[in-house]
Amino acid sequence: MKTQGNFVLLFLPLIILVMFSSCRSESDTLIEDSENQSIKPTSKTANLMLKVTMNDGSIDNIIDNSTCFTVKLPVTVIANGSEEIISSVDDFQIIEDIFAEFNNDTDTLEIIFPITVIFNDYTETSVGNQTELETINSNCTTNNENIECVDFKYPFSISVFDSQSELIQTITFINDKELFGFLKNLKEEDIASINFPIVVVFPDNTETTIVDVDNLEEAIEDTVENCDNGDTTTDLFTNTVTKGHWEIQKYKDNQNNETQNYKDFIFTFSDDGSVSVENTVTNEITNGNWSTVTRADGGLDASLDFGSQPPLDKLNNNNWNVKKVQDNRVMLDDRKSGGISKDELFFKKK
Repeated sequence: MKTQGNFVLLFLPLIILVMFSSCRSESDTLIEDSENQSIKPTSKTANLMLKVTMNDGSIDNIIDNSTCFTVKLPVTVIANGSEEIISSVDDFQIIEDIFAEFNNDTDTLEIIFPITVIFNDYTETSVGNQTELETINSNCTTNNENIECVDFKYPFSISVFDSQSELIQTITFINDKELFGFLKNLKEEDIASINFPIVVVFPDNTETTIVDVDNLEEAIEDTVENCDNGDTTTDLFTNTVTKGHWEIQKYKDNQNNETQNYKDFIFTFSDDGSVSVENTVTNEITNGNWSTVTRADGGLDASLDFGSQPPLDKLNNNNWNVKKVQDNRVMLDDRKSGGISKDELFFKKK
């Protein structure tokens, strides 16, 4: 019995070494496999993901008129003399409604200070007055590389291998800020792999399942090529305006707000390029035409023709710029040559 015990003790280190070597080989294989899908700080994948997840400074331009930062909510503003507390992105519509309702030559918006602004990299700073805000805006050096036309669908996770501890940590992300911070702090020696599949979402709410890094890069780059002018495409515009009936939420001719002239009109767009306009007071129907064309710069122009009868004739334009398309609102504008002044035409679904 003693001899047998010594035999076991003699070969125990060898047994442990064999077991350890076997485990290491399997682990190394897994790591090498994941490196083929790894994200490095300087890689194209990490760069594209950073641009998708950075704070979108343009989302609240109606408040701060800057793409460098957003104003941290809630914030109190005075829009055309009406004091409002803006607590969420959806509340931006309150300001739009006020601007559309008031028949002012010039819309005004005053911010109640102090406020906090959030930059593209999610850093924050306190601002005490309008002068400070304008100084920050004038010193803005961002190249506005934010990719607005594709979003990640959360949650999803990334596995990170720590070469020192030889442990794999799985991190789950629930929003852009968390993922941006992770990518920004990623080190060259880290081995980080996305746990595919993941899902990306486009402006028209369609979704695509992504199965690997190459697929992810391709999906983002293909989308960027078609969104130079924001979140508008011909299909999105057509699918939106041809559903339901529409009224004019806002029409400004240069700086003259003429919205009230159109309060009795209901617009119905058809997918064959025709549009009918009903005057709800006289029951008169006016027929017209509409179409869209994609510009050389990737933006979208809409052409509207409602005939020669006033006041509808003032809406006729062959190059309304499609500024934004939402489920219940379509925003068009037409900047005057060389000037700040512009015509604006906003449709709102009835």
